[in-house]
Amino acid sequence: MCCPRPSLCLVQSTLASLNLGLRLGCTISSVGAKGYFPLIHQRRYLLLPVSNYQRCVRFKSDKPDSDSKPALMGLVVDEPATITLPVSQNKCHSSATLSRKYGTLFAPKNVLIISKTTRLQYELHRAKLDLSQVHNPEFVSRVKSRGIDLLDLKRKHEMQSTFVENICRELSKDNITVRVATRADYTKDLVAWSDLIISAGGDGTFLTAASKVRDATPVIGINTDPVGSEGHLCLTGKSRRPAGSVIRQFLDGDYGWTQRQRIRVTILKNSSDDSPPAVTSRRNLRSQQSKACHFFSDDEEEAEPPVEPMLALNEVFIGESHAARVSYYEVQIDDGPMLKQKSSGMTVCTGTGSTSWHYNINRLTEQTVGDVIHIMAGMGFKADHDIDDKVVEEVCRRFNQQLIFEPSAHKMAFSVRDPVFNATFPKTSARDFATKIRVKSKCSHAHLVLDGSTSIPFNLGTEVLLELLPEDALQTVSFKH
Repeated sequence: MCCPRPSLCLVQSTLASLNLGLRLGCTISSVGAKGYFPLIHQRRYLLLPVSNYQRCVRFKSDKPDSDSKPALMGLVVDEPATITLPVSQNKCHSSATLSRKYGTLFAPKNVLIISKTTRLQYELHRAKLDLSQVHNPEFVSRVKSRGIDLLDLKRKHEMQSTFVENICRELSKDNITVRVATRADYTKDLVAWSDLIISAGGDGTFLTAASKVRDATPVIGINTDPVGSEGHLCLTGKSRRPAGSVIRQFLDGDYGWTQRQRIRVTILKNSSDDSPPAVTSRRNLRSQQSKACHFFSDDEEEAEPPVEPMLALNEVFIGESHAARVSYYEVQIDDGPMLKQKSSGMTVCTGTGSTSWHYNINRLTEQTVGDVIHIMAGMGFKADHDIDDKVVEEVCRRFNQQLIFEPSAHKMAFSVRDPVFNATFPKTSARDFATKIRVKSKCSHAHLVLDGSTSIPFNLGTEVLLELLPEDALQTVSFKH
């Protein structure tokens, strides 16, 4: 159900959680550690005190002032370029309804931008500092001692901030309300507020943006650093295009809708008791603790049990945490028998993830094909034509290409890494497709990892179900040209 005043509800809850006061003000260009964050409604400016340095950019609405009471807009914390744009009326739209209007122009009213966490932000967060303390002598000395170029970090951070500003500027031309958040600020409440989510970063940022979307809210990605990111999940890939140009093409409706299937992960049974398993960030994978914590920092921990099934856009890995350990489990593919298996773990991917880990696990190399051809020649096999390097390369290309399948395909591809086949563990398919996979752990220090970030302990007795359901598909778009 939609809140009658969603913006006000969100601000009130944010204020309560951050214990911030509300004040009225007029103009502000930059603020320090005890400055204010501007909330903008038409030509009225509401200032909220913030604890971190933020460079604030303001856009004025072309609409005349209204006599009606303004609706407050949301607060954005820990952003180098925090921007909030004019409030649109009648904001209580169903994102599912909007995203299903494929035959008409999709006109979002509330847009959430998930900005990539820059290396500078990450290093400052590790040091428990904010952007206003970037010149802290101890921080500068520590960064230099690790061989990190602080000037380069600042430059890349500024590039990211400028890119996000340009996205916001183009959206403001259509009177769209915008909020900016990073992974640390990203919440389900923000997803519920938004009609559209824009990922401003690389593929990792896109996965973060998609991770909390449980309905039909569309997610699109813009690659802010084509040099450092492949951008497979982004609209423009590795091509360099101005942010404003990309946003304008989208707002003009020059795109096609795409549904990316996602893997639903349901914990059927926990290993030792009836309590739900903890969710762990990838930075704590090195420890063998099952405590729960958020992404971004080893120092911030909070209980976050998976009370509902989780979704993976790329892939799910199941296996021992240490690569040298053999993973032992029972697996059932679709409605087949439950089989015991030992391996270096298994991955299960969607069509979206078929270009990533799945591809690199299974791809053929020219060296392997060349060795096979050499062995066949030694066995007396002869080809009608000479097999040169070009033929070998073409064989590899064709084989590797068929490993990739469409993101919308209603199937999962599983790959068993280094399977153990002997008298105890008979041969099974090491690579195939499925729509449902059930796995029961016989491991001691294993994890189930979603999209390389969210981890769940997967030790002896834990059972998990992986499946594809049409309603879990992520709504996104692709450019026609």
